[in-house]
Amino acid sequence: MAFASGERSGERVLYVDPDEGAAGPVVEALGRAGFSVERVADAAAARDRLAAGPVDCVVSEHALPGESGVELLGSVRETDEDLPFVLFTSAGDERLASEAISAGVSDYVPREPAGKQRLALVDAVERVVIEGSHFPEVSEELKDRAMDEAPVGITIADASRRDLPLIYANEAFQELTGFTEAESLGHNCDFLQGDDSDPSAIAEMSRALGAGDPVSVEIRNYTKSGEPFWNRLDIAPVHLGGELTHYVGFQLDVTERVEAEREAKRQAEKARAERETVEALLTRLDGLVTDVTSRLLSADTRAAVEAAVCERLVETDEYVLAWVGDRDPATDTVSPSTWVGGDPPGDLEFDLTGDGPVARAVETGQLQVVTTGGDPAAADLLDRHAAVVGEDVAAVAAVPLRYGDVGYGVLVVGIEAGTTFSEPEQRVLSAVGRSATMALHDLTSQRLLASDEVTELEFGLTGEEPFFVALSSALDTSFVHVGTVSREAGPTTLFFETDADPEAVASVLDGRDEEVSVTPVTTDDDRSVLEFDVERSPLVDLVIDRGGRITEMHATGGVGELTVEITPEAQPRAVVEAIEDQISGADLTAYREQERPAETRQDIRARIDEQLTDRQATALRTAIVGGFFEWPRDSTGEELATSMSIGRSTFHQHLRAAQRKVFEELYA
Repeated sequence: MAFASGERSGERVLYVDPDEGAAGPVVEALGRAGFSVERVADAAAARDRLAAGPVDCVVSEHALPGESGVELLGSVRETDEDLPFVLFTSAGDERLASEAISAGVSDYVPREPAGKQRLALVDAVERVVIEGSHFPEVSEELKDRAMDEAPVGITIADASRRDLPLIYANEAFQELTGFTEAESLGHNCDFLQGDDSDPSAIAEMSRALGAGDPVSVEIRNYTKSGEPFWNRLDIAPVHLGGELTHYVGFQLDVTERVEAEREAKRQAEKARAERETVEALLTRLDGLVTDVTSRLLSADTRAAVEAAVCERLVETDEYVLAWVGDRDPATDTVSPSTWVGGDPPGDLEFDLTGDGPVARAVETGQLQVVTTGGDPAAADLLDRHAAVVGEDVAAVAAVPLRYGDVGYGVLVVGIEAGTTFSEPEQRVLSAVGRSATMALHDLTSQRLLASDEVTELEFGLTGEEPFFVALSSALDTSFVHVGTVSREAGPTTLFFETDADPEAVASVLDGRDEEVSVTPVTTDDDRSVLEFDVERSPLVDLVIDRGGRITEMHATGGVGELTVEITPEAQPRAVVEAIEDQISGADLTAYREQERPAETRQDIRARIDEQLTDRQATALRTAIVGGFFEWPRDSTGEELATSMSIGRSTFHQHLRAAQRKVFEELYA
């Protein structure tokens, strides 16, 4: 198939390409330039066309069916040495270009990138048609100018002489090194080397030059003024008549890249060393936390908890002392109750009304770190501890022991001279403090359940808090607390018996800001049991956080009463202050210390509560207050399940599981 397009003063181009799709844009480009173009698909068709009449230029793809474009070029040159012939190919490389030039190609144009190279093809065809068929030659003058003006340093050394002296150095070499041509010629190029030049790179060049091989190295060289720079040096042997006659060298300043790579390597090594140090530290600290937690599991008294923490800390080489102390409410001071590290001090005491580090830790609940060079209070703290242990103390950390807003004192740790409290170490000390606090809190809670001595606090309640007092005022009714289910996560559920209308209760709650929802558990003409889900219950949280429990809670007509039990260790004064601060209408009305009868109801209840899940406890409480166990029943399982927003079968599963655990505790 052949077709023509365009006119250019009769200049005809024969285009050989088997791919019609790829050929179309090329034909269009040549046509727009004014050439008359004919396309054929293979070498045989091209020869037939040339035999039929003359053309002004042949353009051929190399990859042709049957024979290649270079082979077609060879057959054309057998009959016509002057016909312009351009090889336009997508399958080219340096070897193909060399073959084409040897075969007498007029020009060689790669196809990619397509748009740009089609324009390059037009330029090539115009040139060969106008100037002739020979591939452009590089004159000796052009070579000389190219070397002289090249942006990289170029040198030529005489390989026939033992010392390989330079016989040529271009301007870029002179600018790079600072040595003039007169100062460079006649000398071996090793005058650029210095004391810090890499011996291995020098040896590699010497070996290659001795063997007549090419070589590439990066070596530290020096300018005439003594400034070091990194030289990318490529040396190639030059042969004439089969004999090695010269070496040509190319110098490129790669200082920026080499320095950047070396800096990156230094930073990587530094990061690796720091990572290894941190990993070793974290391994040690992780073991510390694990050991402390393990020892706390077997601690059954406050003294045992304090000893477990302090002893394990001082077992770590860097820690020279550790002590725990609790606030004395009478004097508002703290002094060590447990001390590890040297002989216990007899009179070490810290005022909690001041601004010292220990006072700040207790007041803010935040870890405080004191180092040398701090304020006078910090220096005094270090000096007082150093005097006790008999050696310098580089830093002291005061770790608050606080659960919610309940304080259990402070843990103080000192480290030896030459060390610091790193950030990971401070985080670990905070974790140790939290573990000790949880252990102390659990002991306080257990103490209430097991203690024969309890403190009973009675409060009067008025105003808008807690919510049931406000409800009793708004509706002029009574609310009597009959049970609570508290959770570590999620709302607290409180059950109240009341003579109020459930819909009226819900209506009043809708007008309040508190997040309190109500669900009727049982309802009849004169009595209802309502379930209140409270997003946050400051009163319940305050009591539970201090290891206490609510024994009675009710309100009528806007006036309520609250009774709680705590252990003497829970600091009754602090509990009273906390409740009165958090509950605006609370006022202490009675304070009683009494012995609890040596009966096991609390023990049994505690063991049952430990075994019941939240759902099981809620199902059991709902069934009890909802009259499910009455006969006839006040409510059905389906009604109670609806109040818990679960299915009837699920409710019965939770209830039966709870019953089984209770019966096993009582009768197993």
